[in-house]
Amino acid sequence: MDVPAPPRAAVVPRLGLRSLFPPPPGPGRPGDPGVCDPHDALWAVAGERAVLLGGPAAVLLQVAHPLVAAGVAQHSDYRAGPAHRLLGTLQAVLTIAFGDTEQGRAAARAVGHQHARVRGTTPDGTPFRASDPELALWVHATLVETALAAVGRYAGRPVTPRLREAYWQQMKPFGRMFGVTEAVLPAGYAEFRAWYEAAVARLEVTDAARAVARDVLGLRTWPPLPGVAAVARAVTADLLPAAVAEQYGLVATPRRRAGAAAARAVTRAVRPALPAPMARWPHAAVALRRCGTSG
Repeated sequence: MDVPAPPRAAVVPRLGLRSLFPPPPGPGRPGDPGVCDPHDALWAVAGERAVLLGGPAAVLLQVAHPLVAAGVAQHSDYRAGPAHRLLGTLQAVLTIAFGDTEQGRAAARAVGHQHARVRGTTPDGTPFRASDPELALWVHATLVETALAAVGRYAGRPVTPRLREAYWQQMKPFGRMFGVTEAVLPAGYAEFRAWYEAAVARLEVTDAARAVARDVLGLRTWPPLPGVAAVARAVTADLLPAAVAEQYGLVATPRRRAGAAAARAVTRAVRPALPAPMARWPHAAVALRRCGTSG
């Protein structure tokens, strides 16, 4: 059974297409690469606009962890505008990845301030808090994996073992800023991937997670783009682990597989012809200029 659209009484605001192009931060301090130096693999992957395609999958993975789902259900306002919340998170991630040190730390502090109040108990009495290092690692892991998958499948960038390792290492400072401690942080990508696969096997999609999925995947744009929600569902199903997609009702039907294949074909064909400002986030260009680097 497919994930149903949001009920008519809870229709979410339309997402203006201009909001898909968030502005970069100011130029920052010359020569300061930011909190995530070195930056070659990180900037290469995170700079691709294709990472946006992985946003819904990352959210659905995050809330498939019952403790994260409980936190979102009790403390978040996804229902008020899930796509807008996604883009707000994206802007914070881009600022931390491409801003100078102070810009990155300020963005992390703002997110940390929001997370500080996220604590409580699940319906069965299990306590949770967003600052728990294991939960922070899970959220961080979803960002790493969906970015690599989206860029590899939809931007057509070769995601080699070397790139995966470099990206994991260069994302570690990012994770630390959100409470991922050294005690839980896997040393290398191979160790991380083993941990990730074990964590995926323990996921359980609850009613709270399904409510988030209904809202996140009920995408409505302005101007209206017919079929955009169906494409979002197909791409999200393509990027999720099969077992998790099935729990959400995003079964890999022939129509959905065809939709994802068509999206991959179009984006991979168009990407080489796009000018850099269209293919990559402007945040990356600002960071390169700040550091006196071309490309």
